[in-house]
Formats: sequence, C-alpha cells, structure tokens
Amino acid sequence: MSIPFEGDLAYGSDRAQKIDLFKTAKSNAPVVVFIHGGYWHSLDKSDFSYISRSFVEDGLNFAAINYRLAPAVTMQDIVSDVQSALLWLYRNLAKHDCDRERIFVTGSSAGGHLTALSVSTDWEKLGGPRDLIKGGCALSGLYDLEPIRLSYLNKSVKLNVGSADRFSPINTIPSEAPHLLLAVGGDESSEFHRQQETYARAWRNAGLSCEIIEQTDGHHFDMCDRLGDRGSAIYQSVVKMVEAWSVADPERVSGTR
Repeated sequence: MSIPFEGDLAYGSDRAQKIDLFKTAKSNAPVVVFIHGGYWHSLDKSDFSYISRSFVEDGLNFAAINYRLAPAVTMQDIVSDVQSALLWLYRNLAKHDCDRERIFVTGSSAGGHLTALSVSTDWEKLGGPRDLIKGGCALSGLYDLEPIRLSYLNKSVKLNVGSADRFSPINTIPSEAPHLLLAVGGDESSEFHRQQETYARAWRNAGLSCEIIEQTDGHHFDMCDRLGDRGSAIYQSVVKMVEAWSVADPERVSGTR
C-alpha cells in the first residue's frame, strides 16, 4: 500500500526547514507530528518515514519535520525552527485536508527534548492559539541539558550555562499544558531514567497531566520503532490520547462550533 505523501513542504527559507506530510484517506483527520533526534546535530526526517505507516492506516495524518542542525546553528535556532514548523502546520493544514485543531507532537531523544519544549511553549506570544498543541509524547527525552553541556556532545551543540538552563524543559514547566506521555527504554542508561523521573515529578507537582508508559526492555533506538508499531504500548497510548481528546470535544471535531 502506497501512502499519499507531500514532501519537503517549506516552513522557512533554509533548505533544512522542511516538513514531510503523510496523508490518511480520512478527511480532516488529526495530525501526529514527529521530531527526530540525533543530539541536535545529525539525522533527518526521512530516516523516520517508516513510523508513519501505522498511523496513516489507522486514520491519522503524520508529519515529520526537519530543523537546522548544530554546530551550524545554536539551540535557540533549533527550538525556533520547531516552533516555526508547528506554527506553519497550524496555519496551513486545512489546505491539505488535515485538522489543524488536532495537532499532537512526538519525538525521540533530542526530539523528545524538543517535544517537551513544544508543549511548554507560550504559543500566544508567537501568534498562535494557546492550545495549538493538544498533546505530546516524548521518548527517551533530555530534560536537563546541564549534563550535555558538560559532555563531549557539547562540542557540536555549544551550550553555555545560560542556554543550558534556558532550554532545559525541567526549567520551563508551564502553569497550563496538554496531556504529556513519557517513555524510556528499560535497557537505557540510568541517566535517561533519572531525567524522565525528575521531569515527570515536576510536571505532576505543577498539577499537569503526565503519564509514563513503562518499558521493561528496549534500547534508545527501539523507542522510535515502537512508536510506529501498532502492537506496542507507546503507539496505543498515542492513539488513545488522540482519540480521548476528540471524544472530549465532539462538537468541535464534528464542525458544529
């Protein structure tokens, strides 16, 4: 089965500022957005196209976004690119027969970090609606960037004390946000588990909705595979999140308001 595909939709002038949109046959369906990892300095949206199939076959649109990579740009630029991509989707999805009022964000590793920042973003300050993002799923995320600043990875990312603090999701817990799913592979390092536990606790202490999808096994790269596997708890949790929001607001989904 071939999946309807609109590739390299430009949300900016740089060649990296592109989005791939995989379309379901269902009209005006929700959109699951994927942000790739690679520690902010490698990989490409095309590496994760395979994740789209289950979502599309199950009646959901799937968008994979690219962003400019370090060391050519700063963390500020990368975060800004993701925000710009999501704003572009909100403003343009209706033209592609997708429901801009049902955008859900997912990502793994660095993409998990960017997912967490996306659900914490004050979208009204950027010209979008307050609830632009209806839910998020961060996989193997990095929520405290200070260890990155002190590691060999910082040779590419070039964080300083200020930027590590500013762009750490643990320091940007909002007062209001959508439901957040978190997962980390059972076989991943203790640091990934520590960061997830600390972040989930901070999210819940702020009175926000956060659910950990327990994984008894799996390494860092398994999480992407499981996101696209309809038999996995991660995939099922994301679909359940989308469906729960639709049921919670049936009038808007049906177009009566």
